[in-house]
Parts: sequence; C-alpha cells; structure tokens
Amino acid sequence: MAISKDELSKMIQQLPEQDLDLVHNLVKRLINSTDSHIPYDDEPLTEDDKRAIKEAKIEYQQGKTLNLKDIENELRS
Repeated sequence: MAISKDELSKMIQQLPEQDLDLVHNLVKRLINSTDSHIPYDDEPLTEDDKRAIKEAKIEYQQGKTLNLKDIENELRS
C-alpha cells in the first residue's frame, strides 16, 4: 500500500504528545540510514563475545529477557 507524505503528515498530527519522541527518533533513523552505509563487521568473535552470546541464550530460554512490546508500552504509560 502506497501512502503519500500528506497522509503520513495527517497521521503524525493525530499522535499523542507522549509518542512524538519515539516517532521523531524512528523517522530520523530512517532518514539517516539512506545517507550512509554501515560496513559489515567481519571481525572474529572474541571469547568474551562468545560467552555473552551463550549467557544471553540461557537468559532467553529461562524467560529472563524483556519483550520489546512490553518496553514500548511501559514507556508510553
């Protein structure tokens, strides 16, 4: 579905004040992402990297991680 800039502008006008920072940051990132290229990180993983990945997987499996939607909802309230 194509959306015009005018339609997008109207939608932004309907946003609650508390969400403006979130939308501003998102739009800013989208604009900046077209201006630069982030090079592929081809550095090998260090032992610390590998250990952190293993710990993160364990925490995820144990349900100790946070859901992004829950964080967004918390920020909005």
